[in-house]
Formats: sequence, C-alpha cells, structure tokens
Amino acid sequence: MDQTAAPYAVLRVDRRKAKAMAAIAASSAHTMRQRPTPNANPEGPAPIVMHLADGKTPYQAACYLLEGAERRNRDTVLCREIVLSASPSYFRPGRESMGGVFEPDKVKAWATASLAWAKRQWADQLASVVLHLDELAPHMHILCIPRVRTEAGRWKLNSKALFDRERLRELQSSYGVAMAPLGIRRGEPGSIATHAEARQFYGVVNARKDLPERVKLPPAPMAPTPPSGIAAEASNALGTALGIETPHQRAMQAHAVALKEWRETCSELRKKDDRAWESMRAKAAMAPLRQRRPSNTAVPSAIHTVAVAPASPARPKRR
Repeated sequence: MDQTAAPYAVLRVDRRKAKAMAAIAASSAHTMRQRPTPNANPEGPAPIVMHLADGKTPYQAACYLLEGAERRNRDTVLCREIVLSASPSYFRPGRESMGGVFEPDKVKAWATASLAWAKRQWADQLASVVLHLDELAPHMHILCIPRVRTEAGRWKLNSKALFDRERLRELQSSYGVAMAPLGIRRGEPGSIATHAEARQFYGVVNARKDLPERVKLPPAPMAPTPPSGIAAEASNALGTALGIETPHQRAMQAHAVALKEWRETCSELRKKDDRAWESMRAKAAMAPLRQRRPSNTAVPSAIHTVAVAPASPARPKRR
C-alpha cells in the first residue's frame, strides 16, 4: 500500500480527568446517548456496547472497578476516557467527504482489532468499550479506571503510572502496530499537523451561533367539539337527516381547510429547514483547511492524533 496515502490510526486520551463520580456518570450518559448529543445524528445507529466489566452501563462498570481501590485524596483521578478511531479514508475509501458513510466490513475489522488491543493494554483497568456509528467517523469510547496493584496486593488509583507523557507515546505506537495489518498506520511522532477534517467540521458546525435555528412548527388547528346535550344532538341529527348544514358541519369543513393549510405550511417550513442544514453541510465541506505551523518550519504531511469529528450535523428534533 502507498504509505503516503495510508489512513492514520487515531488515539486520543481526553485531557479532562474524572475526579468525581458525577463526571463518570455524565460520560456514561453521553456514551450511551442518554442525553442530547448535538454532534450526533439522532436517527443514526444506537451505541454498540462491546465490553463492560460489570453491570449494564459504563458507569456501573466503572463503579465495579473502583470498589476497594485506594484513592489518595479528592484530587485523585478516578477515570480516564480514551477515543479510538481511524482516518475516514479507511472507513469509506474514495468517499472521505461523505460524513456518516462507512463500509461495515471495515468497521467490523477495525472494531475487533481495537477491542483486542484495548483488552491487552488495560487488562485490569478496562471498564467499558462502546462503539459509535452516528457521527462523522466510527469511533470507540473507552472508560479506563487507572488502578494499579501495590506490593501488598491492593488496588491503588494512579493515573500518572498509566498515562504520563512517555506512556502516551507508547500507546500511540502500540495502537499503530495493532492497526498495521488493516493498512492503518501511526501518525508521525511529534507531528504538529492538525487533523483537517476535525478542525474543519468543528470550526463550522460546532460554532453554535452559526447553527441554523430550529424550525418552530405552528400548532395544529383544534378540531371542533362535537355537539353535546340531548337538544344539541337532536338538532344536529335532524339537520343531517333533512340535508341542512348544521353549525357543527360548517365548523368541521372549516377545520378541514385549516388542517390542509397547516400541513402545507409545515411542509414549507421543513423544506426551509432542510435547505438551511444542507447549506451548513456544504459550508463545512468547503471551509478552508488550516494547519498550525511554527516560524520557518514546514508543516509535516502526516497526521498525528485527532478528536473524532461528528457526523453529518444532527438536526434538532422538532416539537
């Protein structure tokens, strides 16, 4: 395979360090799509749970591994989150700009190899592994409890032992080696290049002030209340029998006209909404790609790591 065109392995350790159970709960809710996720397609595939140390959610799995683990103080890191993915050119060769598109066989091969690698790296620390297919590129969310064995055989939380600067470099290289059989390679060590697609998409799509406003549909017209009471019901029945249009019948006809107009209005508003979001997608696709470069230094052509970018923008749900 032409190495200059080979897709890159993506491994990102979130800089945010969970030091409270509430932070783990929030991460679990996000991972399981139990809270609104603006960057995800609400109609996309549901999260695929590939590994849980225990329980039914990442939070419960994290609690299981934290049980009995010694923590030094309130600032002790309880959990680290890792994201694994690969360049879009691996998941959809030749269709890199088509967010949310992927070849199932490639995703399966990558996910299987990534899970096996994660289990080798964190045999005693892996709380959960969840696959997301509802954003720009397939990716995995991993929750890792940084517990290590002491000489006395007890568990102690020590994030630095597992995620210091040197260990992070080793993880990048190790993951690259694991992905090599799939034609995916590690980014160049020390590269300052930014991931064009991620910066491009987040720069355009996640600028909340630039997002199209959610279309507000007008309420549907209320149907007229049927006549009630013995006299009203008798009068309506007599009018119907004699072919005389009753007030209720006129109200029903007016309601039918109003309902038709309401449906036409909603259809036009939805079309307008679709055009606005399509325009934003086009803007994201055509936005200039930027790379940071130091003075008198050429930007390396390779890509190092990337935060997984979102799928084709998720349209807010209409009420």
